[in-house]
Amino acid sequence: MDELREHPQIAELMDTLEQNGMHKEKAEVESLVDYIGDMEKTLTEMLGEMQAMRQEINLIHNNSVRAKCQNLVEKTEGKIKQGLALVAKVKDNLIQSAKNAVKAFKEKGREAFRSAVIAMKVPETMDMLGKAFGKLSKEVEQDVVQVNAMHSELSSAKGHLKNIGRLLIWREAKDAEQQMKTDKETVSRFGKLLDKIGKGFGNLSQKAMDKADAIRVTHVKESVRNELDTLKGLKNDPVKTDPFRER
Repeated sequence: MDELREHPQIAELMDTLEQNGMHKEKAEVESLVDYIGDMEKTLTEMLGEMQAMRQEINLIHNNSVRAKCQNLVEKTEGKIKQGLALVAKVKDNLIQSAKNAVKAFKEKGREAFRSAVIAMKVPETMDMLGKAFGKLSKEVEQDVVQVNAMHSELSSAKGHLKNIGRLLIWREAKDAEQQMKTDKETVSRFGKLLDKIGKGFGNLSQKAMDKADAIRVTHVKESVRNELDTLKGLKNDPVKTDPFRER
């Protein structure tokens, strides 16, 4: 987050907005900058946790369960990397837009600068991010269901193992039972991690939509305030409000 704030193009945009008294627009850009920082931090942590989980998954004894879990790890890492790629794209676009806006101010003045800032479409960008992460959240939720089903299968298999244990020598039965227990614990941790990641995507989605809504509320309030100021000005100016007034 601080790294993006300190980027030369972003810092110059913020300074230019402040110097021109465009505090509302500055707040909007800051909101997006902060959100990008949150996304990067959250997604990077997710990826690290999933890569650590991959090492545990590789040690599962049950071949079928291990293969299914490995597939889900690949899918989930892919979703996280998809999110990181989206963040990188939004970040690059923001930096380029900041550069264009400042250039417009230097070459064409304040109104051109204001138009360039509006063209950055901060709330629309938030909407897009909110929808993207909402979709990823739902996809991971479906994977959690699949992992929970595998966990249930292992629980059932444990009971079956006890029934056939008498056919094995004692040590073999004990080893098999311990392996089953370890697999079950690993799958349980994997399911909890997937649930955490799904909720993480969901939180990013909700935060983006909340920020977009907050910006729109500010726009509406400003519009209403401007209309009231205009009406107040007309009321206090009889020349404007009475077209038949003698001149």
